[in-house]
Amino acid sequence: MILLTLGVALFTLIHLYPCYGAEHRLHLRERLGENRYKGLFSLLVFIAIAFIIAGWRMASPLPLYFLPAWGPLAMMGMMPIALILFFSGQGQNHFRRWLVHPQLLGTLIWALAHLLVNSEARSLVLFGGIGLWALVSIVWISWRDWQQALRPAANWKATGISTGAGLVATALLIFWGHGWLTGIALR
Repeated sequence: MILLTLGVALFTLIHLYPCYGAEHRLHLRERLGENRYKGLFSLLVFIAIAFIIAGWRMASPLPLYFLPAWGPLAMMGMMPIALILFFSGQGQNHFRRWLVHPQLLGTLIWALAHLLVNSEARSLVLFGGIGLWALVSIVWISWRDWQQALRPAANWKATGISTGAGLVATALLIFWGHGWLTGIALR
């Protein structure tokens, strides 16, 4: 469980760093150069994900709470929405125009959906930690950028692409990807 916790902590700290350490980040970027900075960031994210995967597999599934009977149904409804929002983080789509942080909101919905169907300690660490990071990021970025940034232009083509990408990702996860990624097949 320690490796999983370290991985989630590293992942969240790496992603919170640009929010809270903006000046330090700018200084580090200037010192290292753009490509080295991005390389270091990517390397740390890769290490965090490796810790998360290894820690998840090593942690025993110790149940912590009772799952609601409606959890699986809620999960089936929430996950397509989460993936559509996740894929809406880029481009000139309507989700990004009106929700401002659709990718983070999609991540938060993903985490909550998984907590409705997984009651063990390792799930609380992984999904709770990532969900908490998404929530803190939404609040912090919204507070920091309050009425400073104009809402991006939106078009229906980009909205359709985001929606299609989210639905394709949902289908891939249901029929193949979830089992491959996590070892837990959904079919």
